[in-house]
Amino acid sequence: MSEDLRVAVVGLGKMGAGIARNIQKAGFPLTVYNRTASKTQPFVEAGATMVASAREAAARAEVVLTSLMGDDSVKAVVEGSEGVLAGLSPGAVHVGTSTISPACATELARLHAAHGSHYVAAPVLGRPDVAEAGELRTFVAGDEDAIARCSALFEAYSQMVVPVGREPSVANAVKISINYMVASVIELMGQVYTFGEKSGIGAPYLALIMKTLFPQPQIQEYAERIQARNFEPGGFAMTGGLKDVDLFLKAAGDLHVALPYANIVRDKLLIAVAHGMEERDWSGIYEITRQQAGLD
Repeated sequence: MSEDLRVAVVGLGKMGAGIARNIQKAGFPLTVYNRTASKTQPFVEAGATMVASAREAAARAEVVLTSLMGDDSVKAVVEGSEGVLAGLSPGAVHVGTSTISPACATELARLHAAHGSHYVAAPVLGRPDVAEAGELRTFVAGDEDAIARCSALFEAYSQMVVPVGREPSVANAVKISINYMVASVIELMGQVYTFGEKSGIGAPYLALIMKTLFPQPQIQEYAERIQARNFEPGGFAMTGGLKDVDLFLKAAGDLHVALPYANIVRDKLLIAVAHGMEERDWSGIYEITRQQAGLD
């Protein structure tokens, strides 16, 4: 075993499964819990212990890592008689990798402080294929000693770990800011491709523009999806994008920061979901831009 730190992973969806696989490959003693128990089977076959509740997972671990959809799902797993806090030992650490609101991160830190445990906000940047490859970028904030105890764990599934201070809310503010910028670039590229199609700019020239202005590989993939109108399978689904833009709008509203571009993106995501596109990649909002411009 490469590490003796006992780890539990709660939430084995597309992101959580990739994270858990890399933790297991690194040799950490692993406990797993997922609401749909069948998703734990590959990990059990590889030597992990399956439990029936988040409380049991926490009771077996020094560090509990959660990978869930959003504020409500995280709080539901943490609180209550079968939640993480009910099983977590004083001094243990909860690592939250989910994209949640800064306000929720602050509330989780408060709950853990009252319990005598630690909350480390550690939202990740990357899609499921990046999680599977162990190449996520992780933004961490919280107690310095708790972060240090988890350093080898972060390295097991991260290409880069970026400390952003002691306040957990800051890590989540960073994450939703990045997602907002990506969503805005997707919208901008869709507008330009729509204009290009109607004005006669050839696709090769548009691709050159995108490669020149947005050389980052992930953004290039979105540009290629838009050019090809290929949004299935979705790397990041419309529903996830809508949730994240809503998080950013709420956080910005609390701070009285106007973000008109966020409202444009949110409206297109809503329209796309209403048209049955919820599982397509969120760059598929390009189809709504095309429709609004009168293109088939």
